[in-house]
Amino acid sequence: MSLAKRIKYPSVIERYYTKYYRTNVHSETNNDTLVLVHSNRVCVLMLSERHPILTNPLKIHSIESLASVNQSMSGKSKRGADYVQPNKLLYRIKCDNEQIFTICASIKGRLVELNDEIIKTPDLLQQKPQGEGYLAIFIPSLKDAENNLKLLVTEQDYISSKQSS
Repeated sequence: MSLAKRIKYPSVIERYYTKYYRTNVHSETNNDTLVLVHSNRVCVLMLSERHPILTNPLKIHSIESLASVNQSMSGKSKRGADYVQPNKLLYRIKCDNEQIFTICASIKGRLVELNDEIIKTPDLLQQKPQGEGYLAIFIPSLKDAENNLKLLVTEQDYISSKQSS
C-alpha cells in the first residue's frame, strides 16, 4: 500500500474553518449549534455533533423557516442582506416524538443564505450534517466578528464541558 493511501488528510472543514459552539440555544437544553468560522469571516451555522437530532434516532417530522433572506443583495460584502442578531429565530424543527427545537442565528451578522434544501429534504440534517445539511451562512462585520467569538465556546471548551456533564 502506498504512503499516499495510508495518510489520512484533514477534511475541508478541518483545514479551512475554526469550530465554535453556541450551547443551549433559545434556552433549550442540549440545543447546541456549531458555527464554522473561515479566515475570511464567512460563518456557516450547523447543528452541533452532539445535538439530540444527531445523537438520538429522532425522526424529523418537519422544518419550518422562521426567517427570510433579502434577495436584493449585491457585491462582495452582500450589501442589502438582512442584519440579524444572535437571538433571531431561523428554524423550528419538529420531531415525530413531539419534541421541538428552535434554531437561532447564534451570531450577529449579515444573513446571506438560509438552506432551503433542508426544508424540502429534512433528512439532510442527519445524513450530511456538516455538508449539505448546513443551516445558514452569515458574514459578520469586522467589529462583530470579534464580539461573536465572546458569545461562542471553543471546540476544546465545548468538548470538556460535555464530558463533565
